[in-house]
Amino acid sequence: MTHKNISLRCITYQEKDGSFTGVCLDLDIVEEGHISLEEAVLSINDAILSHFQAAAKLDFPKELVTRLAPKEYWNKLKEVTQENPSHKKFEPFQFFTRQFTPGLMYA
Repeated sequence: MTHKNISLRCITYQEKDGSFTGVCLDLDIVEEGHISLEEAVLSINDAILSHFQAAAKLDFPKELVTRLAPKEYWNKLKEVTQENPSHKKFEPFQFFTRQFTPGLMYA
C-alpha cells in the first residue's frame, strides 16, 4: 500500500461561554467544551486520528474521507482570517493543518 500525506484544514476558537471548540473542516469533525485552546487542538487531532483509523479498517470509503463541515464553520474561518477584521473583540483562535499519513499511527 502506498502512503500519501494529506493536509486537513482545522480551526480552534473560543466560544462565548469561554469554552474552546476544535473543528476539522475537511472531515466535519467537531470537538467542543474544552477548557483551553491547547486542549481543543489536542482533542481534534486525536479525533482525526481515530476517524482515520476507523476509515482504514473499511479501506477509506469516500463518504468517510470527503465530508466537509457545515457552512457555519467555514464562515467562522472566513471571519477570523479576513484581512480587515471588524473592531469587535477578537476571540482566541488558531488555524492549522494536520498532516496525516494513512497506516502510520502513534499511541
